[in-house]
Amino acid sequence: MCKLKYVDRSIAQGSVFAESAPLLAKVEATFSLAAEIAGDWPGARQLPLSSDGVPFSCDTMFRRELELFLHRMRQRDPQAKETAEFLARTDLAVPPGPGSAREDGRFIPLRVPGGRTVRMLSRIDDGDAWTAGFLEIFRKGLTEPDSRYGVVPATDGEASAVAEAVELLARVLPETTASVLSHLAFIGVVEGPGAFESASDRKVPRAVFINRCALDDVPRTAEALLHECVHQKLYDIQLVHPIYRAGYDAGTAAVIRPSWHENAAWSFDRALAAAHVYVHLAALYTVLGHRQDSVARGVDTVTGRARTAERARFLLAAVAGLPSEAGPAGVRFIEWLMARLRQIEDCPAKGATQSHVQGAR
Repeated sequence: MCKLKYVDRSIAQGSVFAESAPLLAKVEATFSLAAEIAGDWPGARQLPLSSDGVPFSCDTMFRRELELFLHRMRQRDPQAKETAEFLARTDLAVPPGPGSAREDGRFIPLRVPGGRTVRMLSRIDDGDAWTAGFLEIFRKGLTEPDSRYGVVPATDGEASAVAEAVELLARVLPETTASVLSHLAFIGVVEGPGAFESASDRKVPRAVFINRCALDDVPRTAEALLHECVHQKLYDIQLVHPIYRAGYDAGTAAVIRPSWHENAAWSFDRALAAAHVYVHLAALYTVLGHRQDSVARGVDTVTGRARTAERARFLLAAVAGLPSEAGPAGVRFIEWLMARLRQIEDCPAKGATQSHVQGAR
């Protein structure tokens, strides 16, 4: 018989790739050290953190600058001094950390599992240095020069939709939800021609962005949130574990061609990231089908589960066949994901309806 609680627990605990608490501690230690080194540069000083002590890794702006600093230091790039100049700024009103209940008029606060607060950007003020910097990081990481979409202020109704989506995820996958949401600090709403359904990027750490059109459907919002938070977790895993081979370059890496995307050619890292997401989405559809949660009765869980599991299986087989692109931890990570997928597929599909399903992309 399928042990649904075990499916949830197995992708949230029991592995260095699953347990978020020790992973987050390593991430924070990495950025604390980076900040200490950067602070030794002429003109730098201690980070202007808020009074509630925002961790270095939780603020999108500081984390991105420190990531660039680490990269430039490794490359012996003299531009590393730009981080020192950034640390010397005093005009940044740093948002409250995820462990703080302090109010900030720029955001709508959302309580999530683990006693944390995630913040939705609800006021766009280009005169505010932090907001302007956050939007610039978004533009650099998630738009093209001809893009016509952008971040817009979240409404109270949209925040309620996200809160309902979090509640749905927490009911069906409580441990997994708490795990992946611990890697999230900010949510942005996106609107405009050509806007994506949802997106995140390593260049925009601790933030996910969801299309305004997706926020009128709770299961659709839940899938988007899970999808992007799983990516955010992988960015942290990559930071502290050698997932890819030394000197890995996505531009020259082996290519994988998923059959469900016409003319698509994914680099090894992109294929692995997608497989990581599909394993989680297969778990969501599997457990949701058994639970038949009232909020998600219009979701075709059988089709959703079959599609996501099939894609996860294809991608995992493809990346497993390219061991030269992976680092030591990457090989173990792929094996761990394959074992999780087998556990999920051991659970029979149940409780499907034939209505629409948003599905994984």
